[in-house]
Amino acid sequence: MILPENSRLKPFLLQRRDQLAKAKARRSLGQIQGKVGEMPMTRGFHGALAAAFRATGKPGIICELKGGSPFEPALKTMVPYKALAEDFEAVGAAALSVAVERQSFRGSYSDLATVRGAVDLTILAQDIIYDVYQILEARLAGADAVVLSAALLGPDLAAYRERASSIALDVLVQVHTPADVETALAAGADFICVTNRNIHTFELVPGTCEALIPLIPPEKAFVVAEGGLGTAEDRARLGAAGAKALMMGTALMGDEDPAGVLEKVLGIETVG
Repeated sequence: MILPENSRLKPFLLQRRDQLAKAKARRSLGQIQGKVGEMPMTRGFHGALAAAFRATGKPGIICELKGGSPFEPALKTMVPYKALAEDFEAVGAAALSVAVERQSFRGSYSDLATVRGAVDLTILAQDIIYDVYQILEARLAGADAVVLSAALLGPDLAAYRERASSIALDVLVQVHTPADVETALAAGADFICVTNRNIHTFELVPGTCEALIPLIPPEKAFVVAEGGLGTAEDRARLGAAGAKALMMGTALMGDEDPAGVLEKVLGIETVG
């Protein structure tokens, strides 16, 4: 795991380490591996986004459900997971992302399982993964995909990708710098999320997506854009840059009418 001395992720990862220690004490790695082997097949997160793009020629929207974020301290909200997931599906979301860490993201694997039972959309488990155990937990809860950070995992990225793929999880590799892009492509990533947010400083750097997407050969990887996005203009601009899906979180969860925001992004006219 690569972590600069001044990384603002340190407190989160220390907290996450304690949470994982408690989880492992309740259920060993061997036990969780056995249960994962009994899970039904995943539903193809990457494939669902590709199908959405083929159908419309525009980036599909991945809607994030989260009550908080270590990157956005001001975001603190109660999330009606089942109802909101159903609303997003009805409006036209291409897929969902569900936070699975309690203290900072204010989510849980139980919330992911609730969403899984409520909708047919494919689901990404949103976490900052640095331990293989987290990948297994996500699969056991019903996730179809996980996100791995090239900046955080560095040379271990390929091994983590292989482990997730071995249990039928799609892997969305997150990048923020040209070096991250090189790491992702060297690890064989064919599903890449370019983010405007630096995970070590928590800073949003608008324009990062537009700068990095051209560095990713379109024949090698399906590209998702994220970080401070939430408008129809964002969708059009990043679609023109080469993104085939967008992930939106705070713009939705910070609004009193998340489904209404999605309608505006998709250009849907609401009657009544």
